[in-house]
Amino acid sequence: MTNDSHVIEGGKFDKPLVLQGEIDAEPERYIAEKPYELTKFEFSVMRRRINSEFWSTLIAGATAGVAIPIIGKVLSALLEKKTATFETWEIWSVIFGAIVSIVFKISKSKDDKEKLQLEAVIDGHFANSKPRRVHLTNNKGSM
Repeated sequence: MTNDSHVIEGGKFDKPLVLQGEIDAEPERYIAEKPYELTKFEFSVMRRRINSEFWSTLIAGATAGVAIPIIGKVLSALLEKKTATFETWEIWSVIFGAIVSIVFKISKSKDDKEKLQLEAVIDGHFANSKPRRVHLTNNKGSM
């Protein structure tokens, strides 16, 4: 470290590091652990919101929207001590919606697999990149 530029590079630090003033340049957030540099493509993969989980949730919600009135009919019939009557489409809608929702939940699209692989790579990076034992303190011994 030179006193003029306050640049620290090319070393491993296992003792507290005393710096004068504030850290105002990169890599202020990388002092404790090695960064994972996310590419623009990787960022676009991580931002994808429409995936099989999205469709599963959407279809499950629509199915619940059909199932709730059916439950209401059953409760009303029980309170009035009558037999509940259902339309055929109501029953088939609930069955079909449940099956399709489960299929989407279980299956993974190419995009889903790509995102899971990227998440595994990022998790692996941080699991293998041990945080450095560097402590930033001022002369008074506090941050």
